[in-house]
Amino acid sequence: MKLLTSDSFEKARTFVMEQGRELERRLLSYYFDDGTPAAVLDELANYQNQDGGFGNGLEPDIQMPDSSVITTTIALRILREVGATSDDEIVQKAIQYLLAEYDSTQSTWPIVPQAVDEYPHAPWWNFENTADTFGNFLANPRAEVVGYLHEYHELVPKDLTEQLTVEVIEHIKTLPDEMNMYDFICCVHLVETADLPQSAKDTLAEILIQRAHSVVAHTPEELMQPSARPLWLAHTPTSLLAETLKSEVDMNLDFDIEHQNSDGSWSPTWSWYGQYPEVWEQAEQHWKSCLTVEILKALKEFGRIEGL
Repeated sequence: MKLLTSDSFEKARTFVMEQGRELERRLLSYYFDDGTPAAVLDELANYQNQDGGFGNGLEPDIQMPDSSVITTTIALRILREVGATSDDEIVQKAIQYLLAEYDSTQSTWPIVPQAVDEYPHAPWWNFENTADTFGNFLANPRAEVVGYLHEYHELVPKDLTEQLTVEVIEHIKTLPDEMNMYDFICCVHLVETADLPQSAKDTLAEILIQRAHSVVAHTPEELMQPSARPLWLAHTPTSLLAETLKSEVDMNLDFDIEHQNSDGSWSPTWSWYGQYPEVWEQAEQHWKSCLTVEILKALKEFGRIEGL
């Protein structure tokens, strides 16, 4: 079994502490040292807007200051990770934003606002084609959003959550086995919700287990390009899909250990393909910060760091 050496771990830590964003520094401290949830929340709040949503480059591929639903879901992933509750103001404001952005005529959430086009962003976030690109938002971001409505159910009308849960599950049933990987990832976040009703959890789990091999990357060659990283589908040894994707997860862990950069970081497998080249240079650096912490956390979870 390959392990990340202690020297390589220290290089990664040094990269984050010297070149990473403050948010990733605090997350690294939370995962590996004596960092607190409060310290993470304090820094994450810098990305939150008056409307309660998140923007301001938290998602490095979307540089607009305005809030978006996709960036707010990323913030809520972090809030879930550090155990934030409905009592935290940062959570209350985020859920209020999602409720305000809900499109009841379509029973979903638009993934980004039109303002995205006014600021540097990755080409797949061009506003004009977002509905087509993201399947009218019926799985991405809706499935993940519904998970957070359950997670923080004290802040949400019960009938809305119940209605959306039924609609999401029924929609997922209609999708092909080879689901879009981001639709699948949103469903993974939904099924991981502790407060999701057991009947919905069981139904969704059966679908995800059945379809996982049709979605996941199986080879190192696939991981060299944008693909469904096994570790995105099974974050920890106790994740729903950890056993189903055991060989793929092991391959992913080996791959990450072998592909650390000389400066200690890990790089994105994508770019903006010539769009806003000067801004991409900074966004890529921010992605290195995000990915380095994400990968270190996964390596720790699976016992793949020497001495930890």
